[in-house]
Amino acid sequence: MSKSPVFALPVQAHVRQFLLKELGPEPVNIHQNTYMGRTVRMKVEKLPFRQLDRPVPAQGPVLLISLPTALRHHTLTPASAKQIGETLDKFFQQQLIAFVKGQVAVTQNERAALRSFYNLYEINPSDYDLEEARKVYRDYRDKIMKGNKHYELMYENGGSALRSDYAVAS
Repeated sequence: MSKSPVFALPVQAHVRQFLLKELGPEPVNIHQNTYMGRTVRMKVEKLPFRQLDRPVPAQGPVLLISLPTALRHHTLTPASAKQIGETLDKFFQQQLIAFVKGQVAVTQNERAALRSFYNLYEINPSDYDLEEARKVYRDYRDKIMKGNKHYELMYENGGSALRSDYAVAS
């Protein structure tokens, strides 16, 4: 039986670290019924003569992924791999926003929430500056949350509207 193909996705260092913490060690086994699997499945191409093509090594940090054996006769072009890397960067930003939004709802402290995210995923601040992450959340807060009224719910009166009357202090 042939081995599953392994491809290198060019990603930024902080995205790589985040995905390794979320998905496990390299090469990351991609399953077709997951977000990553669906994303990769959209970009792979059936290429029966892929062994004739010489893979171009990606520059910079890469995430090694292993495709399911059902896709062993498919390949991932460098342009497609780059597009997936860009999509994973946006996925990272969405996960960052969701995490910080949840933490802020409880603690009302954005900086502490960002630091908790960095600590949880062991992201090196030199790979992705904390101020850059704060800007991503701030832009979301100012452009999206204020438009859909989540801002008032989370930030007015210390976020008390989000807390349940039934919560019991332990």
